[in-house]
Amino acid sequence: MKAVILAAGEGTRLRPFTSSEPKVMIPVANKPILRHVVEALVECNVTDIIIVVGYHRQRIMSYFGNGEEFGAKIQYITQPKQLGTAHALYQARHVVDDNFIVLPGDNLVSQETIQDFLSELKGTSMLITKNEHPSKYGVVSMHNGVVNRIVEKPEKSTSHLISTGIYYLSTDVFTRIHEMMLDNTYDLTSVMNSLKAEEPIYGIRTDSRWMDAVYPWDLLKLNSAAVTDTAPSVKGVIEDGVTIKGDVSIGEGSVIKGGTYIEGPAIIGEGCEIGPLACISPSSSIGNDCRIGPFAMVHNSIVMDGVNLGPKSLLDSSVIGEGVKIGAGFSSHVDTVDMTVDGRLERVENIGCMIGEDTVIAGGVTSHPGILIGEVCNIRTGVVLREDISSRSTVF
Repeated sequence: MKAVILAAGEGTRLRPFTSSEPKVMIPVANKPILRHVVEALVECNVTDIIIVVGYHRQRIMSYFGNGEEFGAKIQYITQPKQLGTAHALYQARHVVDDNFIVLPGDNLVSQETIQDFLSELKGTSMLITKNEHPSKYGVVSMHNGVVNRIVEKPEKSTSHLISTGIYYLSTDVFTRIHEMMLDNTYDLTSVMNSLKAEEPIYGIRTDSRWMDAVYPWDLLKLNSAAVTDTAPSVKGVIEDGVTIKGDVSIGEGSVIKGGTYIEGPAIIGEGCEIGPLACISPSSSIGNDCRIGPFAMVHNSIVMDGVNLGPKSLLDSSVIGEGVKIGAGFSSHVDTVDMTVDGRLERVENIGCMIGEDTVIAGGVTSHPGILIGEVCNIRTGVVLREDISSRSTVF
């Protein structure tokens, strides 16, 4: 069976982290989200994979290559313009010749999730799950296991069941997509609502992992879940006086200096220097070639490749983009705040700061909870950040 992964979109609501790469390539637990999807498929013996690419497609293609490194055979199809999910799937019509599964490349799924779906297939099917905030997604109503209706992002919802965007389809779907695109309809939800009038669409329920990152702070939930799956492995140099508790992975070439305390689940990549006397707390992932200075603390945070965190700095519940340089004494305050998203307020619990790639922050800077800092910014010494900072800004 072939799998078609939709990975062409940008993920604009995840800016600044999608400014230079697609949403599917944002790392959680030190792996791109898309890699988690590919690995889950391969673990279920689905190895013939088509990836539909578009926005910054070379980032995806250069990372995955022909798929051999991941135990898969991968080919790529380009969506020249990102019009919608159905339009993206339609690009694969010439390389799919039998029933297939289609799934988003920007959702975190586990092997169990895919297996739940594959084990119950009996015709055109969709995978559904329960969600506490269904109005963000396609809300599904069912009767006797058959889908009655899918309502995309309703203001009010009477159901907590949502579509995961994972489907089992026949090649006949391409004819229906073509018909609907003639009417300027480009999304898969509309296609599925149209199909159910002519054939049953079976809803298959999963309670296994399915998580989506809609906004930057959602990445922390994905990271916290994914980091628990990482097998403990301690490589590199561990100096005397280091304490390691729980499941911790430390990559080759990393040096953990004396007096440092690391508590898992946590991941430290390759070529890092941590400490001395630093503290890495649970649910943290630190990418490759990072420097975490003396007496610095990282808790429940994503630190991407090439980040330098200065001495006596505190990162808590924060996401730090590639190449960010942070001076000594930085502090990210954490609290529950009301964030404005898509023209409405959303309460976000335990949020620190989000910093885009290649930003430079001088010493003694403090960030209020929920602050988003764009990429390539320059924040000068002693600034207190009370509001979002747009990309390429200088703040005195």
